[in-house]
Amino acid sequence: MKSKFNMVTSTILASIFIARFGTFLVLPYLTLFLLDEFQYTGVQIGTIISTLALSNLIMSFFVGPYIDKFPKNKVIITGLFGYLGCYIYFPFIDQYTGFVVFAAILGMSQAIVEPTYRVLLSLYTEPVNRRFIFNIRYFLINISAAIAPLTSVYFQQFGMKNLFFVVGFIFFINIITFAFIFKKYPMEQVAKNLEKQSIFHSFYVFKKDYAFSIFILALIFISFGYSQFDSTFSQYLGIIFNHKQALQYFAWLITTNAITVIVIQYFVYKLGEIISTTTSLMIGSGLLTVGLFLFGQTEHIVMLILAMIIFTAGEVLVFTMIDIHLDGMCGEHEKGTYFALSGVKSVGRIAGPSMGGLLLDSFSGGAIVFIIISLVTVLAIPSFYLSNKMRMRG
Repeated sequence: MKSKFNMVTSTILASIFIARFGTFLVLPYLTLFLLDEFQYTGVQIGTIISTLALSNLIMSFFVGPYIDKFPKNKVIITGLFGYLGCYIYFPFIDQYTGFVVFAAILGMSQAIVEPTYRVLLSLYTEPVNRRFIFNIRYFLINISAAIAPLTSVYFQQFGMKNLFFVVGFIFFINIITFAFIFKKYPMEQVAKNLEKQSIFHSFYVFKKDYAFSIFILALIFISFGYSQFDSTFSQYLGIIFNHKQALQYFAWLITTNAITVIVIQYFVYKLGEIISTTTSLMIGSGLLTVGLFLFGQTEHIVMLILAMIIFTAGEVLVFTMIDIHLDGMCGEHEKGTYFALSGVKSVGRIAGPSMGGLLLDSFSGGAIVFIIISLVTVLAIPSFYLSNKMRMRG
């Protein structure tokens, strides 16, 4: 049997894992570091975090055509140099504006690297194997998300700033590895798009491909709902339980999320061989919505764990299928544009925590808060359906 992996895809997947592992070593603790070391206010810290998301969103509109136009190996190395510079620069920052600049450059680097990873996986993988490879990518990301924060707790005893140097070294190794692998296995040139491209090309994609535009709208609704877990829901736990119990329960729920992802990933992959990606996306959106709804209907930890399992099942169904579905929506010469524009879903990630916080401030009970959140999230189902209908007609 011919292996689904080759040297390049294996290297890319390994790079994705160690890059995400490095990121998860430090970013989850960034707010605590800024609070403890610099005593910044909640607004100041929120501005830094929002700058990261906003710069990623803005860059998503412009970077796609250049991923398509320039050699992908040079694009990915450029993005990784951006990461390297950010993490090496961080320990030397001692002014607030420096942290804002750090967040802006990091967000732009993410907007370059993440879609390029996916384009490379698509181009270096046989079409019949892409579903499997994209599932492996998502699985590796979740493994890194599960073990890196716990690993970080141990290594932080050597100093948070030193940990940033370690992450910088991780990205340096990534750059050297890619430089070697692309020299040994040069890319086949994809036929160039004859249309003249500009930085505004991405906006024309939305205009000419309405099915894609509706698909991105669905992703915004999904991102809105998914972002509630570590923002609104964590705050909600802090409201209904005492601080110690809230931390304990949230840790249990994070562990439930990680275990559920690992356990059901294979079954989701096999299910994806039976049903279409659109059906998977719609079922996943429904489960995600049900999980969000249940978060606000109970204060019993067993029921919250059950809600988390449902929520996570929806998460896996949706996020493993997004890249596969996107890959089928575009030609070889425009994958960079389409994958980059999927970053526009950050609109939901930016709006979700803000609206969730406003709802918590406005209503005394969690039930109405999560009913409203679930009603927004469920709009992803008709959006996915409509996008597919338009795509079929086109």
